[in-house]
Amino acid sequence: MASSVLELRALLERRFPDAVPVTYRSAGAVATGVAALDEVLPGGGFPRGRLAWWVPGGGATAVLRAACEAVVARGERAAWVDGAGVMGGEGWRPGPLLLRPAGGREALECAEELLRCGGFALVVVSGEEVGDGEGVRLSRAVREGGGAGVVLAGGVGMAPLRLVSRIPPNGYRWRRGPFGEPAEVEAAVVRVGVRALGVSAETEIVVPVVGHELRLCLEPGVVDRRGAGV
Repeated sequence: MASSVLELRALLERRFPDAVPVTYRSAGAVATGVAALDEVLPGGGFPRGRLAWWVPGGGATAVLRAACEAVVARGERAAWVDGAGVMGGEGWRPGPLLLRPAGGREALECAEELLRCGGFALVVVSGEEVGDGEGVRLSRAVREGGGAGVVLAGGVGMAPLRLVSRIPPNGYRWRRGPFGEPAEVEAAVVRVGVRALGVSAETEIVVPVVGHELRLCLEPGVVDRRGAGV
C-alpha cells in the first residue's frame, strides 16, 4: 500500500516537474465552466484550499467531468481518482489525469497525495465511501496543497461546501421517432442544490446525453437481420 503511494509520488515528479503549490489566498476559485453552477457557487467556483462534498443523484459525474475538462482548457491541471474503476472508456477525453487504484484504501491515499502535492487545481474522488477520519485527512491535504477537492460520495461529509444533484421525473428530453413517439433521450435537466455557510441556492443544468455504443439495428431491441436469408 505504501509502495503504491511512493510510485504515484515518483510518477508525479517525473510527469509534472514544474508543479508548485498554488497560492490559493491570492488565486480565485476553480470555476467549473458551467455558467449556471458557477453563478450559485461561493466565489464563482470550487474554493481553493477547501474540500467540497457532492452527493450523487443524477448528472453529478457528467458535470464534474466537464469541470475537469474546463480546468485543463484554462491551462491548469485536473485529476480524477476513480475508486470503483468505472471511469474511462471512449467517453473519457484526454486531458484530465485519470487514476484507477486497485482498491478503496489505495484510492483515498492517491487522492490525498494528489491534493497535497499542489500541482492540481481540481481533484475529484469518486467510487469510495469516505468516513470522518478520511475526510479530515483529505481536508488537511487540500488545505496544504491549495487546490480544490471534490468528494463524490453519499452520506453527510465533513466539508464546508455541500452539493446535491438529482434529475426530476419530467427532466428528460426525448428525441422523437418517425411516428412521434419518444425514441431516445437527448438531454436531461439536472437540479443542483448548493449549501454552504450563508449560502443556500439551487440551479438547473441541461446535460446532453450521448451514446457511445455501436448501434447495430434501427431500433433498440430489434434483432439485426442484415445478411440473413429471406
